[in-house]
Amino acid sequence: MRWTKADTTQYIPEKQYIDTVIIPLIPFDPGNDQHMVKQAFQRELNQVFTNLIEKEYKGRIFLAPDYHYLEGSQADEKERINRWIHKFKEQPFHHIFLFTFDSKWKKYEGELEGHVLWVPGMGSGDIQSTETQSFVREQAHQISELIQAYW
Repeated sequence: MRWTKADTTQYIPEKQYIDTVIIPLIPFDPGNDQHMVKQAFQRELNQVFTNLIEKEYKGRIFLAPDYHYLEGSQADEKERINRWIHKFKEQPFHHIFLFTFDSKWKKYEGELEGHVLWVPGMGSGDIQSTETQSFVREQAHQISELIQAYW
């Protein structure tokens, strides 16, 4: 289920069966031209990953809106992301996963109320290429197994 009107309308009466939420963590830095293209690609890649996982577990996983933060501000974002997580726990989601290609989040995982799912991402590429699609399928399969281990 996704953060859309149709899915949230369906979610509300069925929420006791949907115990997991994935929050995509998306860095951006509009002041750094060199990083903008990489970050835009990783945002697209993050969407492909999380949509694939959500589709595989539709009815068990809720895909939250993207959580955007300024690159390099993880230490400052801990309180804000924990407020997000707290709100999701009120629904009640029992399993909270933060999906990212930014390894810096792993440093703060102990201070977060959710589990960081970090995947070493591709720095660039073509989202439609065979190589990228193969990478996504393989990594999504491994992430799926990790999520299942928490259930």
